[in-house]
Amino acid sequence: MAPTSVVEASLPRPPVRTSAVPVVVAAVAGLLGVLVLALLLGGGRPAEAAAGLAQAGPLVSWGLPVATLAGRIAAVGTVGTLLFAAVLLPGSGRSLPQASRRALRAASRWALGWAAATVAGALLTVAQLVGVAPTAVTASSLRVFATDLPAGRSAVVVLVATVVVALTARRCAGSVPAALLLAAAVCGLVMPAVLTGHSSAAEDHVLAVTNLSVHVVAASLWVGGLLALLVHGRSADGLAGAVGRFSALALVCFAAAGTSGVLAAWLVLGGSLPVDTVLGSGYGWLLLGKTAALVVLGVLGRRHRRSALPRLRSGRPGAFRRFAAVEAAVMLATVALAVALAASPPPAAAAVPAAATATPGEATTGTAAPEPGAAAVDDMSGHDHGDLSVTVLVDGTRFHVSSAVAPGSRVTLHNGSATEVSLTADDGSFDVVVPGRTLTTFLAPSEPGSYPFTSRHSAGFADVLVVG
Repeated sequence: MAPTSVVEASLPRPPVRTSAVPVVVAAVAGLLGVLVLALLLGGGRPAEAAAGLAQAGPLVSWGLPVATLAGRIAAVGTVGTLLFAAVLLPGSGRSLPQASRRALRAASRWALGWAAATVAGALLTVAQLVGVAPTAVTASSLRVFATDLPAGRSAVVVLVATVVVALTARRCAGSVPAALLLAAAVCGLVMPAVLTGHSSAAEDHVLAVTNLSVHVVAASLWVGGLLALLVHGRSADGLAGAVGRFSALALVCFAAAGTSGVLAAWLVLGGSLPVDTVLGSGYGWLLLGKTAALVVLGVLGRRHRRSALPRLRSGRPGAFRRFAAVEAAVMLATVALAVALAASPPPAAAAVPAAATATPGEATTGTAAPEPGAAAVDDMSGHDHGDLSVTVLVDGTRFHVSSAVAPGSRVTLHNGSATEVSLTADDGSFDVVVPGRTLTTFLAPSEPGSYPFTSRHSAGFADVLVVG
């Protein structure tokens, strides 16, 4: 009879399963570290509230970019898993392979995370705008944000798209339905680029928005596809074919992301700033960081095609997984840089006086209240909120009217003070009560002209709404 030790040694050993929790924790900590450092470097860290306006606090100020990053990662995961099922490993029959079905179940979970991050980001955005804690945001403020501000409308579209994907991805069994869900997810990606961000406010709006949409979609397909291959393609029978298809797609995405990134930077910076001005800003350093990451990813991709792919086809997937893991880490760090870059002010905004660059809804200069009846657009120095700019803002001292409005359009106003005020037109054409720390809207008069208004709470509050 053989010794027990010899018998045990001859038996097959079960595979050792390692927990993914430490890897996930390390990845989350690393991404948060990159995000915080990039915000500090680029100037996108939370700033003090303007005089007369309340501040929601550091939890909201720092929580908003974290929620944005979480939404970006979830979006990449959703798009990547759907791409895996619809394009990279669709199978040969009507039914998807088992690995693709697992990817679709993962897509449902990713979409739920994307939806949750979208809701959290919207709530934090409104809290930041009105200067209150998230628990103190009123339903009316959320309604106005969702229906009358571009960032809010964008959040609604993204939420609808993500909920549709989350509810239907689990039941999807074919590559065609998976492709339709992929199209819905891409719509959720593009909408924020269309309605918000630096490029949406660029001088050539259509070109800037189209370019940014290409950049976002290309980067998401590239990053998400690689992550899906790493997670769901490890034991797939057709991994070599899926990686080959992804390699061809990745090359296109690399070219599209690089070209559109350069053009986006040119459009945002105006194309006329000196190089030393750009490189001397935090925004410029973040651009350099993204550029360096793109170069690194290009080098890794070349190594994939020349070395890792031939080994994978010969039945040795280890090299591909190692290269892909490093590439995925660089990609995710680049996503964090992109979030910080979007939150950082471009040097063009600080290179010229505000009065020379202001557009309707943005800040210029000046503090003196206009005389009642004066048909002029007021200045709102320090009181604008970028993409969240409102038409009328109220602080503790006065009204601020940022721009003229079209006849019959909906006027958005924010009372940033703690006092309830009213906007009461001298001719009675509108009379709106605005509680403290809230957003609300009202319809502008249908006839062009100048409409002086005051507040019943104080005779010193007076301004003019220009309609035309």
